Amino acid sequence: MFDIKRVNSNLVASLPTMLRGLTRYAPKAAQAGVLQLALNQFFRPELKTGELNFLTAKTLVVQVSDIALQFAISLNGDKLRVQLASAEQDLLLKAELADFVAMISNTADPDTLFFRRRLQMLGDTELGLYCKNLLDSIGSERLPLFCHRGLNWLAQQQAATETAAH
Repeated sequence: MFDIKRVNSNLVASLPTMLRGLTRYAPKAAQAGVLQLALNQFFRPELKTGELNFLTAKTLVVQVSDIALQFAISLNGDKLRVQLASAEQDLLLKAELADFVAMISNTADPDTLFFRRRLQMLGDTELGLYCKNLLDSIGSERLPLFCHRGLNWLAQQQAATETAAH
């Protein structure tokens, strides 16, 4: 008999492995370009109003540890700049894919993840607070509908898998 819950659970469990392969073999310039385009599109309102000016002369490094993805974000004029390799960082934001998905889909609060040691913020504390507050203030409904629905589905599946494991 076909068990959709088992299929979903297996899919969610294998996602980090699939994405790790993608980050390993996809051209780095393409990865950086896609991330830069997506972040500039997503944060367009904040870029226009200057709400991201706290990133001026700062480098935020995001590390998605279980898929071997690390990228640096900095502000260059009124655009975000993404690099996959950065020698310097003012703040490191580190978590696993499931935790970033939970934050973006608003199913987990960054503070909760931080206190459970599932989200690490290392470096400039003030910059970390600005980033956390920004993440708290933006809802996933700003994403294109297919991304919004996909992230919500993924967050639900992750929560169900996590609940079944305990």
